[in-house]
Amino acid sequence: MKKFNSTYVDEFLLEKFVNQWISERMLEIYYTVFNLLFLDSNVIPSDLTTYTTKNFKKFLWDNFVEKNWSSATYNSYRRYLRSYCQYLFCEEYLEENPVDKILKRKEPQQLPKALNREQVQELLSSLETAFDIESFYWLRNITMVYTYLHTGLRLSELTALSMDNLILIDGYLKVSKWKWGKDRIVPLDRVLVKLLHTYIKKRKRCFGKDGYVFPTSCGNALQKRDMRLMINRIRECITFYFTWHQLRHTFATELVRNNFDIYNISRILGHSKIDTTKIYLSIDVWRLKKQLDWIQLFS
Repeated sequence: MKKFNSTYVDEFLLEKFVNQWISERMLEIYYTVFNLLFLDSNVIPSDLTTYTTKNFKKFLWDNFVEKNWSSATYNSYRRYLRSYCQYLFCEEYLEENPVDKILKRKEPQQLPKALNREQVQELLSSLETAFDIESFYWLRNITMVYTYLHTGLRLSELTALSMDNLILIDGYLKVSKWKWGKDRIVPLDRVLVKLLHTYIKKRKRCFGKDGYVFPTSCGNALQKRDMRLMINRIRECITFYFTWHQLRHTFATELVRNNFDIYNISRILGHSKIDTTKIYLSIDVWRLKKQLDWIQLFS
């Protein structure tokens, strides 16, 4: 784990990594926050007397202006600094949390961008031409996209998925140590189970029965660069632009469209709060359209 020239910062990161089991990705985010903080002339990480509301507010505002942060980025940095100062407060290094008095900025609420059914069909059809059909990795890539689209996993969860997590006989997979440090069960539909059975047979011939479900040629987990190259190949074969995360939104939207209970959707997606899932109810315009057609307003 990276060390900073500040006992307080190092103690905080150790607490987060060891006792609170935060992911390496979250650890990298904290590194980014503290690297920026160490460049600040007002808040000196090793000097607690500089930990004032005024100094933290100036730090956030200066970066908001200079780096053209969005309100969401501003609020994220505020949240991470608040967590850090809360740790110092609980350890009695500080008499109060100075970031508590800094208000969040209002964020424009954006609806999740999901693919429509025509785009989904075009995307799936393009997979046969985007990759070399004679290669094992053609089947791997197709299976990955189908799994993403039929389970709504996060990208990091998909690439970290191990063979031990697949229980195809019972028709589900287990996501271990997900975003909030808990396991969850994700059910699989018959289409995906059938495809996974075909893929796993060929995968075992190349890599055995252990390891990552979707490995690289060396058997390692796919990295961001690999996923970026893959999505760029697919984009060249379709008429619209999409991101990996949109497949997660598309899965959730399809569940809402088919009248799945919002609490079950929340459990499948691994949301820590039901409010995060409720945003998908806002884009269920299909049901509203049917209701409007049925009642015939002002007739």
